[in-house]
Amino acid sequence: MNHEHNNRAGADVQVSGDLRELQNILNTINADALLSRLASRQTTGRPGYPVSALWRAYVASFALNVPNTNSLIRRLEGSAELRLLCGLNGVPHRTTLTNFIARLADHRDMIALSMQQMTDLLAVVLHGFGDMVALDSTTVRTHGNPHRTILSDPEASWTAKNSARAKGANGKEWHYGYKLHLVADATYGLPIEGYVTTAKRNDSPELPVLMDTAKRHHGWFRPRYVMADRGYDSLANHKTIQAHNATPVIPIRKPANADLYEGVYTTEGAPVCLGMKPMEWVKTSPDKGHLYRCSAEGCHLKERRGVHHCAYTVWENRQDNPRLFPAVRRNSDEWNRLYPLRQSVERVFKSLKQSRRLEAHCVRGLKHIALHCDMALLVFQATSLVRFGHTGAHGIAWQVEKVA
Repeated sequence: MNHEHNNRAGADVQVSGDLRELQNILNTINADALLSRLASRQTTGRPGYPVSALWRAYVASFALNVPNTNSLIRRLEGSAELRLLCGLNGVPHRTTLTNFIARLADHRDMIALSMQQMTDLLAVVLHGFGDMVALDSTTVRTHGNPHRTILSDPEASWTAKNSARAKGANGKEWHYGYKLHLVADATYGLPIEGYVTTAKRNDSPELPVLMDTAKRHHGWFRPRYVMADRGYDSLANHKTIQAHNATPVIPIRKPANADLYEGVYTTEGAPVCLGMKPMEWVKTSPDKGHLYRCSAEGCHLKERRGVHHCAYTVWENRQDNPRLFPAVRRNSDEWNRLYPLRQSVERVFKSLKQSRRLEAHCVRGLKHIALHCDMALLVFQATSLVRFGHTGAHGIAWQVEKVA
């Protein structure tokens, strides 16, 4: 064996079944710069496995949804075809693979570069990619035990997420570990940019970071609409989205035990009249904003022909408060068409967890969890490019079905 890297090892090997897609995924990922950097390290003693072979085996664990290193070794032991595809003349020891993965964690910048390159390719081949985007986060567990006296993963933390499965009145489900923050294309359901933080970090302050990072890494990133749940509702986030020349589609956050904001707006962002009745939307003007009037049912301030109302109208301009009065009026037909697209980022998370082993691992620590998430996203994008080449755009978005 030698240390020469060859990212094309196994490129022309004749394989069958589920390994055909794996072969295409391996050939799609451009890791030459990463492998050159890894292979440049001088070592002494007995030559080990080529870094290209270990890399391909590690990628295979995500593409084939192999849950951990021991399972990958058993898969390699049982498949001469897989070993040949990876460029392995034997089966590496668990320690060999573990040490290689630990080395990769120090070169995440190169993995991120490969991810960016594939995302840029998707932007070229998919019409309208990035026009409508959705943001959200998902928890990623740590292999550390939070109940030990001496924590095995002191960087991890607790967070509570809303969940229909949660028991109790508060509807919260507690998670210990980290968060993957992601901005995804809402049309095709594909990642654009993501990064990992400890779990206790609040989602809302991450929106400007996600938007700015996506723009810095992808010059074409100019979304028209940005969808997010009410956890991202803040005046600062609305202004950030507008600074990107995009329109926010974010439900307004309801204050505890209140139906009105500051006594003048409903939880849907509509003003109330002088009689404290919710006003009806009349029309929207590009110059003036949204026109509201007192409800046809009226209020107690003025009576005319047996109907109580205050005959009050008001123009609400989104420039005055873009959070309460976004360009897309809440509960309008356009809003109801756009906001459900937010679920696309949730489908990405489900695909990553069910078919790209996002939570199937035995690692701990922010650096190593971040590497694991990077690899899951990298293989997700590579799979999308492969499937686009075979089936077109309609075959790339949903990857919940397992490759193996």
